[in-house]
Amino acid sequence: MTDEQVALVQDLIFKTVPGDLADRESEFRADMKSLYGKAKKADKADIAETLAESAIDLKSILSEWNLKNRDRFGDAVCSDGELNEEFEKTVALLEELGESAEAKRARDEAEAIKNSNLARITRKTLAGECNTHWGNDYASGLRKAMQKGAILVTTNPVLVDVARKEDPAYWTPVRDKLREEYGTSDPVQLAYAMTIQVVLANARLLRPIWEITDGALGYVSLQLNPKEARDAGKMIDEATWVYGQLEDELGGTPNTVFKVPGTAAGIPAAAALTSTGKGVNVTVNYSLPQQIAFAGAIEANSTAKVTFRTQMDGRLDDPVGEELQAAGVSDWEEVKKWATTAIRQREYKMLCLPPEEGGLGFTKSAPLAASGRGPWNITRTIANGPVTMFITVFPNRQEQFEEKRRQIKPDGMWAPLPAGYHDKLCKSEIFHQAYEPDGMEPKDFINFVPSARTLKQFSDAYDEFLVWVCEG
Repeated sequence: MTDEQVALVQDLIFKTVPGDLADRESEFRADMKSLYGKAKKADKADIAETLAESAIDLKSILSEWNLKNRDRFGDAVCSDGELNEEFEKTVALLEELGESAEAKRARDEAEAIKNSNLARITRKTLAGECNTHWGNDYASGLRKAMQKGAILVTTNPVLVDVARKEDPAYWTPVRDKLREEYGTSDPVQLAYAMTIQVVLANARLLRPIWEITDGALGYVSLQLNPKEARDAGKMIDEATWVYGQLEDELGGTPNTVFKVPGTAAGIPAAAALTSTGKGVNVTVNYSLPQQIAFAGAIEANSTAKVTFRTQMDGRLDDPVGEELQAAGVSDWEEVKKWATTAIRQREYKMLCLPPEEGGLGFTKSAPLAASGRGPWNITRTIANGPVTMFITVFPNRQEQFEEKRRQIKPDGMWAPLPAGYHDKLCKSEIFHQAYEPDGMEPKDFINFVPSARTLKQFSDAYDEFLVWVCEG
């Protein structure tokens, strides 16, 4: 959809008072029908898409944030029957206009959301049955994910580069306009300017949720320059500059957090940024030593509303599996899938549980699972503890998770490791370094095998992005 279409349907679902729904929907349909009658063929397709999306929204998780939100409206919320009635009227209008394909799409997608495993996680969390939220681990496709409950989106050099490749018709003119404004003499500044545009597109989508939840949810993670992973000062300076740009564009506090790397230099950067109210998301992060170092620094300094500590599941499990295979562990492919589960359980117990339950009771940073490789990474992250668990999921992993109905257990994170698996995992030095609280010192973080691999990939993608921004 175009930016104008998105703004229209977002306003309808998020800024309608429940008691006004029928009138607003009726007026919206009348306007769309009038426009359709005067429109050219290409524009008719856009109008039909807008109608279909507005209908899907009514049957999606988006309605939970406003129209069905009892914290906002008490008993004066919309019922499922009222939402369904407006849905049917909009679908009927599509049929009347001869847009049967869009009508069918609206019905199919509404049914898919009804049966979605990801939507069930969000619904259970909103109902107080668990305390886990999920997000889109991709720089595009956020709106569809939001209809299933996504409240977070992540960006990094790889994903920003993918976004411009997936939709060149949209992003190439944006790049060309920025070139005119900034020139190409400072590639890093131009790359940030381009990244800001990708971030803004997502931040505006999530901003209503951010506003409704008083800044608790609805964030975009913005990756800082991966080539500055050893320089805290540059990370702080760049984040401060970007924050100001976002503040101007959004007209207030940005609903963004800065992804700082889980390196020694990242610790003072995270402490400094959060001390001035700027949230961070610790990335290139895999181990308990990293989690302890960053959680402590954030807890001591942060005034930020929200901060995340990401654990990049698959990026640890994969090299652990390589070591297990080399060590002769016959079932290494299954065993490696439990590496991050074991670390996450220990991390949550140590950092998030209150002192009376043996933990440190840290509350200023939340654990976040990312880079999952399969459904197990999702089901074994769902929890109902005192600190919210977050998960970001690649689109292909979202599809895989939705292939069949899955059991959503509020205590899924505490699934016990199969007998003998911990001993097998300990045959991996990478797992040992990640699992033991003293497995590494901060100076070792940047050369930890998963860290070195990820930073190289991010740096290579960043170089490719710079070429496109300046020369492509």
